[in-house]
Amino acid sequence: MSKSKVIIVSRTAILLALTIVFQMMGRFMGPNNNYIVGPLVNATLIVATAATGLWGATAISVIAPFVSALTNKAAIAPLILSFSPFIALGNFVYVLCFYLISKKNKVIGIIVGSIVKFGLLLASISAFIRVMKVEEKPAAVLTGLFSWPQLFTALVGGSIALFVIRTLKRNIEL
Repeated sequence: MSKSKVIIVSRTAILLALTIVFQMMGRFMGPNNNYIVGPLVNATLIVATAATGLWGATAISVIAPFVSALTNKAAIAPLILSFSPFIALGNFVYVLCFYLISKKNKVIGIIVGSIVKFGLLLASISAFIRVMKVEEKPAAVLTGLFSWPQLFTALVGGSIALFVIRTLKRNIEL
């Protein structure tokens, strides 16, 4: 394996571990932890895109939601696990938009990625609730998690990531 591939795999592993740590921290924060954990996870996804390219960021985008759902003890955890493929897809479109657009404008990449992720998750959760015939109370919780907060957490996470990327570029080659 070449040195560059080792660097990419190592960065991906470190950023995946950091993402999982952020998700685990949320277990101790109580309700509405998604307003802290979400931006941190989204920031890690964007940093991973800058530091590892699309493949490393995609790996984290796909693995992280399943790890989070499998370690979740909330009453709606089984529903979140069932919804995890859509979360992974939302994460993927977020990093893909950033990856494609950031070559011209990183801020626009964050904004477009955030909007596309939000739209995809909002449409997906609405369809998921209807198709799975989710009861009213858990449906309200799921809608609350996977609607407008997703736009907020993606935009804030992207902003954090831009600061981190700028700082990292001063110290390491991205």
